[in-house]
Amino acid sequence: MPKSRTLSLIAGLGILLSVLIGFLTQQHFTRTLSEQIRSDIRLLGEKLDQRLTRYQQLPQLLAHDPRLLDSLHAQSSPQRERDAKMLQTNLLLAYWAKTLSADTIYLLNAKGDTLAASNWGQADSFVGNNYAYRPYFSDAIKGSLSQFFALGVSSGKRGYFFSAPVFNTQKQIEGVIVIKIDLNLVDEIWQYKELEYVISDPQGVVFYSSIDTWLYHSLVPLSATQQQQVRESRQYGNASLRPLTQLPSLTVLNTNQQAEIYLPQRQRSQSFLLAHHDMSTAGWVIYGFTPSMHIYTNVFESILLFIAFYVLLILVMIYWWQTVSAKQALSELNDTLEHQVADRTQHLHLANQELWHTIEQYELTQAQLKETQTELIQAAKLAMLGELSASINHEINQPLSAMRTYCENGLKLLKKERYQEVASNLEQVIDLNERISTIIARFKIFARKGQSLNSSTDAAQSIRNAIQLMHAPLTRHQVALQLNLTEDVFVRIDAVQFEQVIVNLLQNAIQAQELVTDKKIGITLHAGRQRAVITLWDNGPGMDDTQKQRIFTPFFSTKHDGLGLGLTICRRILDMFSGSLTVHNHTGGGAEFQISLPLSKEEPA
Repeated sequence: MPKSRTLSLIAGLGILLSVLIGFLTQQHFTRTLSEQIRSDIRLLGEKLDQRLTRYQQLPQLLAHDPRLLDSLHAQSSPQRERDAKMLQTNLLLAYWAKTLSADTIYLLNAKGDTLAASNWGQADSFVGNNYAYRPYFSDAIKGSLSQFFALGVSSGKRGYFFSAPVFNTQKQIEGVIVIKIDLNLVDEIWQYKELEYVISDPQGVVFYSSIDTWLYHSLVPLSATQQQQVRESRQYGNASLRPLTQLPSLTVLNTNQQAEIYLPQRQRSQSFLLAHHDMSTAGWVIYGFTPSMHIYTNVFESILLFIAFYVLLILVMIYWWQTVSAKQALSELNDTLEHQVADRTQHLHLANQELWHTIEQYELTQAQLKETQTELIQAAKLAMLGELSASINHEINQPLSAMRTYCENGLKLLKKERYQEVASNLEQVIDLNERISTIIARFKIFARKGQSLNSSTDAAQSIRNAIQLMHAPLTRHQVALQLNLTEDVFVRIDAVQFEQVIVNLLQNAIQAQELVTDKKIGITLHAGRQRAVITLWDNGPGMDDTQKQRIFTPFFSTKHDGLGLGLTICRRILDMFSGSLTVHNHTGGGAEFQISLPLSKEEPA
């Protein structure tokens, strides 16, 4: 065969093989890059879903905090009290935001006005703004949990919002708690710098992108109705919402592997390979893009490489062998990656189920703990009544004995027809009967369970009731009682449970002075601007530093036969009503217990 013909055949075969190689290479890189884009954005979507799932249930948990209701109710309070309550709420929200790594946490009233926010001290504070037009408010105020992406009106920062309704004790909605998450976390978890990506809402509006000029454009043209809805919600401010493609719908875009995307900074369109991933938690769609030019560059390089190796047959064979080996390795790598993604998805599903189970167990445990605490307080009260049974018997037997004496004398006087003296004896019997009824009624009231967490109690009167309950032990042990009580001080606590605390402290003070000859107990009551302080001191030996540190620890007692639960229960009762109980050394010797309770503006019914 002539050399020229051979060269022509070789050249023709080379051209044919080059075209074939070019075609195959284009298909290969198109498929490989598409799979890689799809895998990368799926991984990004799963990481985002995992991050957002952490915050999904938090607003509902925070909404149960009673301090939020106090803040909502404080709007009808005097200015000074309302300002103090709002400051406390702002500090609380700031602490939550720091602990939960949230951008902002804020509280809205039923009209959508922001009452408190974790960023209250910043120039772009949310306090005072109205967000009634936001879907997350309108959904939550109707009783539903809500989540929503938007561009912040005050801060201008992109964020994802989670909201939940705040119920009062009658299960009525009085406000909304909102958590805003900064979406800059996407940059923190994105690892593929060579791949461009966008995150869009269900209508195709881009609100997050690795290319800034694509922000707040739509992937496909929006209808006039859709544009109106977006602008009314002020979700993206005054964005133009210009389309990046001329495709008729998102369905068409999602079925294509390539598309012409408009580049605003260059004022022209460019072909991109693309893939998408739907996020189930947020309802978003993540798109990954890489320029199609990368494929043609790889194709061109492959052809040049093939031609170079084609000159030498042995190198062509080596190249072919390496290509087969590379494809096999790439296939194995893809299979391994798919298995890893499947395993990770399964692990995330199991972790989500475990989280739900843990939350349910936590709520059940909280309910059981609250019930157990109530029963423990009642049991301690009944045990205290058991200890006072001898005193009760003494207080009732005395008037009963006197009644018998008056009746016997009355019979004798009746026989002597001394009717005036008989009437006097009967009046004494009636007075003694009323005294017994008062004693029994007082102990019956003390024995009942406490009811409301919003009760208003006359502090001075409750202290006197507790002293009447302890009248017999105080008299029997010859304790001198010193009272300094401010009248008309009303505190926010159940009267029965408050009396239980005072009785317990009086009983401890009496027992602490068993070896003291000059027994004294003092009680003072005074009110500040927002709280009342009750101080009860004794003339006993007092406590050392170790005892003061452990005195409120369950099962710790300074008495040889004590259970060590009395002071623990007293502190828990006061904690339920936002109160406190502390112990100090009294200046004149002995121990001094100090109770602090919030004042109530309402008198008890």
